[in-house]
Amino acid sequence: MTTSSFVSFITLFLSLSSSILLLVLLQLPYGNSEEESYIRLSLDEIVDEMQSLATKYSQFVTYDTSQNRYGLPSTCPSSSSQNTGCYNHLLIIADPIIYSHKSGEGQLALQHRPDVFLSGALHGDERVGPVALVHVATLLVKAASCQAKLTVAGNDCDALKESLGIENVAWLARLVSTRRIFVVPTPNSSGYYLEQRNEDYTKPNGQSTSGIDPNRDFPYNQAPSQCMKSITARTINELFLEHLFQMSMTYHGGIENITFEWGATDVPDNRVSPDDVGQRILADKMSLYAGELYSSGQLNTSPNGRFYETGDMNDILYGVNGGFEDYAYAGSWEDQLQAKQCTPSTYDGYPAEKTQYDDATLRTFNILVEISKTKDPPSSQLGTNVDLFNAPFAFDNNSNNGYAAKHIRTALMAIDMVEPYIEINKFQKKILKPEIKPLKKLRTIDADFSNKRWQKRRKLVKTRPKLNKKVEWSVGGSINVDETYLIYGKYSNFPPNSFGSVNQLNQSEINAAIEIATATSAGDQLLYVTEIQSGGTRWTDPTLSDVPTFSTLLDLTPFEKGDELAVYALAKVDQNWKNTPSGNVWPVGKDVQSHIVRQRTDETYVSNKDNIGRSVQGRLDWISVPLTVLIR
Repeated sequence: MTTSSFVSFITLFLSLSSSILLLVLLQLPYGNSEEESYIRLSLDEIVDEMQSLATKYSQFVTYDTSQNRYGLPSTCPSSSSQNTGCYNHLLIIADPIIYSHKSGEGQLALQHRPDVFLSGALHGDERVGPVALVHVATLLVKAASCQAKLTVAGNDCDALKESLGIENVAWLARLVSTRRIFVVPTPNSSGYYLEQRNEDYTKPNGQSTSGIDPNRDFPYNQAPSQCMKSITARTINELFLEHLFQMSMTYHGGIENITFEWGATDVPDNRVSPDDVGQRILADKMSLYAGELYSSGQLNTSPNGRFYETGDMNDILYGVNGGFEDYAYAGSWEDQLQAKQCTPSTYDGYPAEKTQYDDATLRTFNILVEISKTKDPPSSQLGTNVDLFNAPFAFDNNSNNGYAAKHIRTALMAIDMVEPYIEINKFQKKILKPEIKPLKKLRTIDADFSNKRWQKRRKLVKTRPKLNKKVEWSVGGSINVDETYLIYGKYSNFPPNSFGSVNQLNQSEINAAIEIATATSAGDQLLYVTEIQSGGTRWTDPTLSDVPTFSTLLDLTPFEKGDELAVYALAKVDQNWKNTPSGNVWPVGKDVQSHIVRQRTDETYVSNKDNIGRSVQGRLDWISVPLTVLIR
């Protein structure tokens, strides 16, 4: 090769290399390998992603259709017209291991683990909800997989933690392990596939119709012949019959607000539900967590004018006949407007007994979100995952804080709020690892405390018996912390058969420990209780970036070298939710009725669904997994 040829070759090589490098750089998201823009999705794309999640994350995800699971008919009239819109698709996300104990403890924990329902689009032309819920499912299982240290192709855990924050990844994983989450991005698959409001319906004689509106098709404030006509409504009904949902979100579009019950036309004017206090507080906080919807010059009429307006449906939206929202909230206890049995003629009918409900099935907080004034906004308004969990979620004209980003957050908040929890985070300067690790059994301690498996627990510290040992903890799944404190002492001094369990304790068991701590003289004291504090959670003001914590100083001088101590954090939360507005509650004289309110405010409340082995147990004090302190 001549010198001139060699020079020409090198020049060409460098030119090509620069071009390739430029192309690569142009394809890399700036500053974050996990950066993602949310885009509009077809039903085929949604179903592909659902099936992919079930394949890649099979430890946590089950994909199914209501046709396969419940034997419901396809919405398509002939085999020649089959497509993804003919079937109603769903995901179930749960941790199968955490409570898989052979003893009765695990079964009781599974019995009490709360169910959450997420509906993306009862109306097929309202299309942001499904996009948000697909990403909710993806975030949850990616986080759980990372915390479980699974190797999954395409899941970069380091990038996920950099993008969302280590604490948020642990939080998402906790939700997967401690709840069962049912994600139905497109319950009205037919309408979504055809990009129309109603479920498509053709009569048996081949005559076409205008379709069936699924959100007028539930047995509340509706004639028996006019409910359960759609496969959409039957799909949701079957899911509610098979599970015990305490919290539900249903996403719509065409307006911009966040509302709750009542939403039935025949409810008297200016009347609110018995659970109005809790519903209203939760909706207000969800509005803040969604983030600013308007700039300062575009205020709505709500007190926080830059955010989604909130209120009951009959007040700020409109009432309907046969709405999903009131059915899920009141179908088990309010019988004035409840249809006795549905008798539809469509799809060869539906068994009447499927709309006869027990006392437990339909007591669900069901929040309706009207996402955007445009039912199908362009991808440019859906946002990105940039600063997804970084408050204050300021108005940015939907650049990052777009409509999908907002309601990824509201759905996750709903999952968190279904049940309170407490976690001890820090001892002195030592930051403690999360107590929940997906796909790992939550460890128990033998009733006689002879089993030393506690030493393998994730929350273990060693220290000398001195004054002023600082412990820090936080409270979740709630908005207001009415009381929180620590109780501590030697493991052997706690009441047996309860404090070593994986379950929440009955109030009588907690009271027994407190009595031990307060009934003995100082010299003979067996257990110790710290001062009672009150305060907030991450949901008290969702526009703040820091999660509130509590702390106190322990006196460990009464203990000796070799003592094994347990430190538990307890909390009483959201006690104002049990209040009912005076004078304007309908039905007159009713107290709070929902599982989610009574579960945290009424220690005597028990609601069983024996046919599926599920129940809701009320309590006042919620207790953490213990911090183990070894005195050296």
